[in-house]
Amino acid sequence: MSSNVNLPGVGDKIEIEIKREKNFEKEKPLISQVLDVIDPQHQFIATPILNSTIVSIPNDTVIRVIYYKKSAGVYSYLAKIIGRKTVNNISYLKVQKIGNILKTQRRNFFRLDVVLNAKIKVIEPQENKELNIDVLTKDLSGGGTKMISKVKLSPGTNIQVTIEADGNYIITEGKIIRCIPCLESDYPFELGVIFEDIDEKIRTQIVSFIFDYQRKMRKKGLI
Repeated sequence: MSSNVNLPGVGDKIEIEIKREKNFEKEKPLISQVLDVIDPQHQFIATPILNSTIVSIPNDTVIRVIYYKKSAGVYSYLAKIIGRKTVNNISYLKVQKIGNILKTQRRNFFRLDVVLNAKIKVIEPQENKELNIDVLTKDLSGGGTKMISKVKLSPGTNIQVTIEADGNYIITEGKIIRCIPCLESDYPFELGVIFEDIDEKIRTQIVSFIFDYQRKMRKKGLI
């Protein structure tokens, strides 16, 4: 697929993977955003931030750009870093598209350490009793979340997750994949949750929240 109709536009959140030597890094993708479109082959994107630090990506580095288009799905293409600039204290990377657009299956996701109020509703609870649990997130990604809970839940339990994120609500279904003791006295259990069959619109909502959260924290000097 090579139609430019499916290219990300200005303001779209994207994720990038960096190619090192022969392969792409096995680390989680970095989150960025399209800041300007020069032409169908060239764009400016935001320089990504990782662990409070702007990620320095040298010129000529090959990256994979991953993005979601409404009603179409997840796509990716190869690009090359060909320049950089700074505007109003925002660091830009100039990228050149060097590969065809491909439909993509997601595997890895950037994970943000963040504490958010959330609720879990157990789907198909035993004895036909609805179980709703107040929890806190410890981290969040497009593929799942780590939470702390006052209630122990068994791995394999199907749940609905509602996360309060900057005045909005992220609602999706997931599955408990881990439940271990937690040192936090008020929340004795740590839950690992994977988002199964998540709608890509919801996943994009999560990625957008993560990107905006990092930018706000950096602007406030908190990261």
